[in-house]
Amino acid sequence: MASVMILDGNSLLYRAFFALPADMATASGQVTNAVFGFTSMLQYMLNEHKPDLLGVTFDRPEPSFRHDMIPDYKAGRAETPDILRQQMSIVRQVVEVLDLPMFEVIGYEADDVLATLATQGAARGDDVIVVTGDRDSYQLVQDSTGDGTGSIRVLYNKRGVSDYALYDEAGIQERTGVHPTIYAQYAAMRGDTSDNLPGVPGVGEKTAAKLINEYGDLDGIFANLDKLTPKLRENMHTYEAQVRQNATATPLVRDVPDVTIEAIHPPNPDIAKATDLFKSLEFRALTGRILDSFTATWGISTGGGGAVPAPTERLTVTLQETFDLAGLDEIAIVGKWHGPEGRSALEGVALAHGEKSWWVPADKLGTVAAQLTSIGKIHAHKTKELLRSLSDHGIDLVFGDKIGIDTAIAGYLLDPADTTYALEELAARYAGIDLRADDAPPAGELDFGGTGEDSVHVSARNAAAVWALVEPMRKAMDARSLTALYEQIERPLIAVLARMEIVGVGVDSLYLKELSQELAAEASKAESEVHDAAGEVFVVNSVPQLRRILFEKLGLKTDKKTKTGYSTDAQSLEKLRGEHPIIEPLLRYREMEKLRSTYGESLIAEVAIDGRIHASFNQTVARTGRLSSDQPNLHNIPVRSEEGRRFRRAFIPREGTQLLVADYNQIELRVIAHLAQDPGLMSAFTSGADVHTETAKRVF
Repeated sequence: MASVMILDGNSLLYRAFFALPADMATASGQVTNAVFGFTSMLQYMLNEHKPDLLGVTFDRPEPSFRHDMIPDYKAGRAETPDILRQQMSIVRQVVEVLDLPMFEVIGYEADDVLATLATQGAARGDDVIVVTGDRDSYQLVQDSTGDGTGSIRVLYNKRGVSDYALYDEAGIQERTGVHPTIYAQYAAMRGDTSDNLPGVPGVGEKTAAKLINEYGDLDGIFANLDKLTPKLRENMHTYEAQVRQNATATPLVRDVPDVTIEAIHPPNPDIAKATDLFKSLEFRALTGRILDSFTATWGISTGGGGAVPAPTERLTVTLQETFDLAGLDEIAIVGKWHGPEGRSALEGVALAHGEKSWWVPADKLGTVAAQLTSIGKIHAHKTKELLRSLSDHGIDLVFGDKIGIDTAIAGYLLDPADTTYALEELAARYAGIDLRADDAPPAGELDFGGTGEDSVHVSARNAAAVWALVEPMRKAMDARSLTALYEQIERPLIAVLARMEIVGVGVDSLYLKELSQELAAEASKAESEVHDAAGEVFVVNSVPQLRRILFEKLGLKTDKKTKTGYSTDAQSLEKLRGEHPIIEPLLRYREMEKLRSTYGESLIAEVAIDGRIHASFNQTVARTGRLSSDQPNLHNIPVRSEEGRRFRRAFIPREGTQLLVADYNQIELRVIAHLAQDPGLMSAFTSGADVHTETAKRVF
C-alpha cells in the first residue's frame, strides 16, 4: 500500500494564476505568477503530506466527449487570459524536469484521467489524495473498507496557494449535505455555470441535498413531483431535461483508456535542468525550497543545485539513566507537549549534549531546575514556546543571557520567504540529518514518567538534532552576515516575547460580554429591518438566499459577478447604497455580526482563568520581519469604526498603572532617509513637513 497524490494540473494552475499578482515577471517581461504559484503549491503538498508517489493530470486542447454529448458544453466561458496561456507550457516544463509523471488523453478532461488513476489506486489498496479546486472530484471520495481497498480523499484548494480542506466521506457529507456516491446527481440539480450546465431555478445546495436525500436519486425525485411545493414542482418539471442532461455530463469517467496507476513512479529529477529553468524564471528562493522538498520527501540527492544533499546521517542517541548535567556549559533542549506547542500541558523535555541525551518528565522538572539554570547556553527549537511552558514549572529562563541558537529563528533569518521551519526540514537542509529515519527505541528499563519509549526517543533524537544544527546554522548566519542581526535583535526579542505571553494583557470580561450582547441585539434589529425591506424572512448569512432576494426579487444589479452569480461582498453592496432600503440595514447587520463573532466571541473565548489574554507573538511568520500575533490576533483589534474602537476599551492595565501606546512615525521612510542620506527626505523629516506632500511636490 502506498500514499499516492494526484494533482489536477489545470485546476491548480488557474487557482495559482488568480491568487498571485499578474505583475510578477522576469526582467525580460515573462509573466510567471501562475508558474510560481503552481510550484509553490507543489512544494506545499510535498512538505505537508510527503506522498510515496505523485502524478499530474492536464486537460488537452481538443474537445472532450462531453462536447459531442452537449454541443454548448462550456460555451460562454471566458477566454483563457493570454498571460496565463503563455505559462501553461512553462508549467509542463517544470513538471517534466522534476520527473513527475504527467497524464493527458485526447477526448477526456483532466478530471476523468484523475478519476481513473484514483480509482485504480484505491482498488490496489493505496491511500489516494486528489488535489484540485474542482468540486466535481467530490464524487470520487471513499473511505477505506478494510478489505484491502484503499481510500480516496480530496484536498480541495479553497484559495491561494496554501489554503486547503481535506475531505473524506464524512467531510463531503458535512460540506454538501450528501454522500459522495450521490454527489453527481445532487450537482446535476444544482448545475455548474462554469461548464454551462444550468441548474434548476430556485434549487440551491440545501434544496438539492434535501431532495436527493429524501427521494434517493433523480428518478425518485421526478417520480414524486406531486409531493413538492407548487413552485418547486413546476421548476423541476420544466427543467427535467436539463437536469437529466447534466446527470450524463457530471459523472467522471473512471476507465479512461491507456491510463494506468503503475505509470506513477518515484521521481528522478534532472537537477541541472531544473536549476537552470528556475534560474531563468528568477525563482531564487523557491529553487532551493522545491528541491529541498524533493529531498525531504523522496531522499533524492539534489547535488548542490541550490538545495541540500539528501539527508543520510542517522543520529545515534544514548538516553542516560540518571540526570547529571554537571560540567556542561551548553545543552540542547526540546519540549514535548500534549497539544499545541507552548499552549498546552508539557509532557516533559529532552536534553542533548553530543550523543548523550536525557528525558525529564514534566512532574520532575522542578527537581532539576537548579542544574538547568546553571548552564551557560541553552539551544532550542522554538525557544519562546519552551520558555512559556517552563515558567509553569518554576523554571524562569526568560531573564539572563542563556539563549543560544534558536534553530527555528535562525532558519527564518536564513530564508525568510519559507513557509515553515520544521525541525526535520532544517536538519536535512543544514546538517544532512534524516529525522524521519525510524530508529528503534533504546533498550533498557528507563523511567519515562508514563510516556512511551517511542515518543521519548523521538524527543531525544530531536534534541540531538538541535545540538547538531548549532554549528552549521551559526556558520550559515556568519556567511550571510546575519549573526549580528540574530544576536542583537532576534535573540533578545525571544525573551521579551516569552515574558509578554506569560504576563498577558488584562481584559474586562464583563465589559466584553455586555458589548457582545449589545452587538447581538444591534445585529438582530438590523436583521429584522432587512426582512421588512425584503418582504419575507430568510437567512441573511446565506449567500444564495441573499442573492435571490437582491438580484431576482428586488432586481438590483452589481458590476461584479462570481461563478455562481452576482457578488454580495461588501464592496458590491456599498455601490448599491441608496438604490433600495434593504442595503443600509444589510450593511449594518454584517458589520455588527462580524464584530460580535470575530472579536466579541473570539476574545471572550481567549480569556484565561487569571482574567488575562495570553496571545502568541510570532517572529517567523511575516516575511518583512514584523511580528504577527494569533490566539487571538491582537494586531487586528478594530479601530476604524466607533463600534470597533469599543473593543479596545476592554483591554485594561493592572491597578496603579496605565497603558502606553507608542508608535513609530513613518519608520520605514526614516530608515530609508538615514541609509540613503537623501536630502529631500531628510529635509522633510527635520523640518516637520508632511513627507508625502513634500514627495508629491517634487514628483509632480
